[in-house]
Amino acid sequence: MSEIHPPIYLDHAATSWPKPPEVAEAIVQTLNALTANAGRSGHRASLDSARLVFDVRQQLAELFGSRNSENLVFVRGCTEGLNLVLKGWLKAGDRIVVSPLEHNAVMRPLARLTRELALHVETLPADPWGRIAWDDARRLAQSLGQPPALVVVQHASNVNGVVQDIRHAKTVFPASPLLVDAAQTAGVLPIDVKAMQIDFLSASVHKGLLGPTGVGVVYLSPQFDVRPLIEGGTGSRSESIQQPSFRPDRYEAGTLNLHGIAGTHGALRGQAQRGLLGEEKRGLCRRLLEGLATIRGVEVKSPMDGTALCASFRLAGLGPEEVAVRLERKFGILCRPGLHCAPAAHQHLGTLPTGTVRLSPGWGTTQDDVEAAVRAVEQIAGAA
Repeated sequence: MSEIHPPIYLDHAATSWPKPPEVAEAIVQTLNALTANAGRSGHRASLDSARLVFDVRQQLAELFGSRNSENLVFVRGCTEGLNLVLKGWLKAGDRIVVSPLEHNAVMRPLARLTRELALHVETLPADPWGRIAWDDARRLAQSLGQPPALVVVQHASNVNGVVQDIRHAKTVFPASPLLVDAAQTAGVLPIDVKAMQIDFLSASVHKGLLGPTGVGVVYLSPQFDVRPLIEGGTGSRSESIQQPSFRPDRYEAGTLNLHGIAGTHGALRGQAQRGLLGEEKRGLCRRLLEGLATIRGVEVKSPMDGTALCASFRLAGLGPEEVAVRLERKFGILCRPGLHCAPAAHQHLGTLPTGTVRLSPGWGTTQDDVEAAVRAVEQIAGAA
């Protein structure tokens, strides 16, 4: 294996690296200090922990445009948040419409619920990149008769970086609640649940928000009554065996990941100064795609109009896994090959069964890193 140090990390769509120093500092502080269980006791240490949870919840609510922070629920990650909504909202016989680029965090729960509840899942029409064709979607909506029970849209694809225009969803499906998977866009693109008419939003903090793994947040509109995914101790209404009916306690059974929430607090301290990462990411991706498009044998699978948040490609004569191995061993470049936990997206893009190579820059990626990646792919292509 190549001993190139440090590596060129182009796998931010999986998780961000490096993390801002405030993240580790906040986690270490909570590990070393007296950190009690939030909401489980009346002593000062427990109250301090509860205050930390409240502060982080409030900051995330402000970031996502939610006026009431109790409508933001902490979960283990975006996948758990999506499962909470899908399994807590849908009922037998419901019809759901989804974008063609959905992650398995949506498609696998729907596959199970379809078996168990006889759901009807419709895929929204889209262009070859996977961008929803909203005019065609309007015709689909009219053909369905009854409004779908749920509309599910991945804000940005983890496969090819396509960003969906969420604002059209409610004009096409005004009577249907909207669930948005913001795993790739939290901390990257502007998100305002009120202005964008988002009813449910799920996000992790370890990608664009640069926080630790193991923490996510889901926004639940107060207009909709979603059943909890799990029940248990909350530190409230302990005299009853019934789950509390008020938010956020109704959805936060068990001990929260306090050390992860502390790391999130550290990440959010620098978020205002860093700002959203979208413009920087798009600029880096644009340069990647422009360079890749000039290489003989490369087939680009991300849009080249400057909107993509990652660069996805295939190389004639070599499978994605082999390309990724060569990028790491010879050039120290870390990326993600294969199907990216999104076979539905690859089916739409025509890249089954092998998938693509995904280069996803992020915070800390430089223009030199991008140029090095393009040169590396060019050399691999020349030797293929």
